[in-house]
Order: sequence, then C-alpha cells, then structure tokens
Amino acid sequence: MKFIVIGGGAAGMSAVSKAKRLDKSISATVIESGSFVSYAECGIPYYIEGLVKDSNELIHYPLSEFTEKRGINIITGKSVTRIDRQAKKVILSDGTAMEYDRLLIATGARPNIPENFAKSGAMGIRTLDSGIEIGKRIAEARSVTIVGDSILGMEIADSIQKRGVAVRVISKHDRPMQVLDRDIGGDFYSAIKGDFNIELNSGIVTIEKAGNGFTVTTLLGTHQTDLVIFATGIVPNSEIAVSAGIEVSGKGLIRTDKYLRTSDPDIYAAGDVAESNNLVTGKPGWFPLAQVSNKMGRAVGSSVGGAMTVFPGSLGTTLVKILDYEVGFTGLNEKEAEKNGFQWASTYIKAGSRAKYYPGGSEVWIKIIYDKNSSRLLGSQVISKDAGAWRLNVLATAIQAKFTLDELFFDDIGYSPPFDPVWDPIIVAASVARRI
Repeated sequence: MKFIVIGGGAAGMSAVSKAKRLDKSISATVIESGSFVSYAECGIPYYIEGLVKDSNELIHYPLSEFTEKRGINIITGKSVTRIDRQAKKVILSDGTAMEYDRLLIATGARPNIPENFAKSGAMGIRTLDSGIEIGKRIAEARSVTIVGDSILGMEIADSIQKRGVAVRVISKHDRPMQVLDRDIGGDFYSAIKGDFNIELNSGIVTIEKAGNGFTVTTLLGTHQTDLVIFATGIVPNSEIAVSAGIEVSGKGLIRTDKYLRTSDPDIYAAGDVAESNNLVTGKPGWFPLAQVSNKMGRAVGSSVGGAMTVFPGSLGTTLVKILDYEVGFTGLNEKEAEKNGFQWASTYIKAGSRAKYYPGGSEVWIKIIYDKNSSRLLGSQVISKDAGAWRLNVLATAIQAKFTLDELFFDDIGYSPPFDPVWDPIIVAASVARRI
C-alpha cells in the first residue's frame, strides 16, 4: 500500500508513524512545505521568551529517526499543488506526480491576517519557521504590537515582555480572552491588567512601514512599533481539498466521518484542517490543539495500518501559562451552552489550593457549567497560581465521562495538605452547585 501524508506536523507524523508500526510493508511518504517535521509548535512561545535557547530543542526527532529507523520517506520544502482523485495521484510544486492508495490531508492552519494587512509586513505565528523569524526580529526590537487578545495573543505578549521588550496589545473587546466567561474572565483581567498594556475597545486602521519599523494607527490613536504580530485566530489550509472536490464546512474545515475519512473514502483528514466531533454537543467542532491533532493522527494511522479506529472527538481542553497563572478551560462556556440549546446554570467559586496551614498555596478559581435538568457537567474554567492545571484536567475527564454534579461531588479525589485541602475546590464547586 502507498500511503501519502500531506503535512509533517503533529497529525501527519503521528499517523504515518503508527501506520508503519502496524504494517511495515506500507510505502509511506510525508510531504511538508516547510523546513521541519515533528516539532513542538506549543513550545514556540518559550523559544521567543528565551527559556528555550535553541530552536532545535523543539524538534521531537531528527529526520533520520523517520527515514532510517522507521522507513518513512520525508520530502520537505515542497508542497502539494493538486490532488487527482481519479488517477489517485498528488502533484507536487516541482511537477512531480506521486501515486497513493490512501492519502491523509494534514495541512494544518495559518494565522488569520486580514487581507488588507497581508502585505503590510505584519507577521503571524503558527510554524517553527515563523517562530524562528519572529525570535530574530524580537532580539532587535524595543517595542512590539500584538493584534488580538486571544489565548495566543496574551501568551505571546507575556513571552515577549519577559525579554524586556515593550508590548502593546490591541483588543476589540472590553477585556481580553473572551473564551472565559465574564465573571471569571473579568476577575482574571483585574488581576493581570497592571502587568500589560492593553488597548481595549480598539482596532487596527492602518499599518505603514516607517524605516525599520511601523507606524500603526488604531481606532484610539497612532504609535510607532518595531514589529506587528497578528493573533486574531487561524484559517484552515483546506484549499487543496476544496480544489479536489472534497467536502468542507462553511468555515473551510474538511468534513470527516468517525474514522476521519473525508467524502472520498480513500482520503483522510486530521489535525487543524479537519472537523471532528464535539464530545459535549455531539455536533461537528474544531479543535486546533496539539494533543487533539496527535490523537487524530494516531487514529488515522491505526486505520491505514489495518486496525480501524474511531476518533471519538474532543472537548477542546486548553491550558496556558500567563504570568504566574495557570489558565484553563474545557467543554462549553456559557455562550456556547446557550447557543447549543442547553438549559444551563453555572457556579463560580474561589478556594485555597492547599491546606491553609501548608505553605505555598494560592487561591483557585473554578467555574463549572452544567445542565439544569440533568445536572450533567457541560464545561469548566480554572485559574490559579498553584495546581490549576491538574484540576482543569480532572474536570475535563469528568465532563468527558458525562458526570453529574452528584458524581463530581463524590469523585474520590485524593487528599494531602501539600496538594489540596480536605475539601478540594472541585468538590466545593460541586457542593455549591448542588445547593442552588
């Protein structure tokens, strides 16, 4: 069997490695338009910050691991320009045609830089190549403007500030990180606003080159900056699928079945370019996250290797570190619960992360959203300077298991003073919600 993978990121490399592990007779080829395969995209902010000194530390495996040990053909620096579904061939940018029996489209996504600013010199971060280039620019910069107040925007702002560079964040909202509900999100903004220069209720009007930097005009004024970075979302790289007549959603995501097969059963799609199941709503969703892409790729590789595997879907569980805060969310927030027709309620509590007499603790903020009728958990948001991440992951597991409030309250979470109080904040949140 000839298995071709378009894209050498998390989904692509996970898929091809699993397929070869299951069936060594498979002829496997990965075609990657960039310079690198199998790297830690989520580590790029730490490279920009300077915690990671060498970009090579972000590469999981050298090419030899795939080509010599795993028997996978890797082609970098070339792109697939066309898929000929009838002939079952892909056409590369150099004119080469390659036959396939099974094909995986794992082309990822790109930064959403508005068309009117595409040639302004502003940049976006999505690949290791872009991270390396931005790292070079920041090393010579005194000021940076970030457009967008998303998780990535705030994470990158924090990373750059730690380099001693002045950062201005342009936000069209009245507070950053709108994915967080207004109560917990408002508290978080109050906690961090003294550490960031955020221009709220604003937007970019023009970006003009000015010497080695830029003159940026916003709705609220004009300023000079050495670098402009857009963090206003991403766009799936699905054009190759569209031109081949493969079905996509209104957002340009490649539609897939439970095995991640596209409308052409010999072609799979996985990673940031593909739609998958939302585990709370049961509807198609988009989860452009590293852990999700890796699992999608593993499922495809298993199926191509002969062990048909269903990808169940995702909650979109997200964790990020901003300043000293561990910030996370999973499942639905209030707006999403409303949009999906749930009769929802929510509970928001603050409690200590450890026994109050044990040093090193911090306040934990926990928000849970649940169905009023069934009391099934629908989503959660957690923020803390101490042990927020593991609590968010406990809640993600509970949501995926369809826990009710009662089941969450009686969840047998371990107790020891260095790790949590005898009434853990998770249990407190469930207890308060049960009384409402």
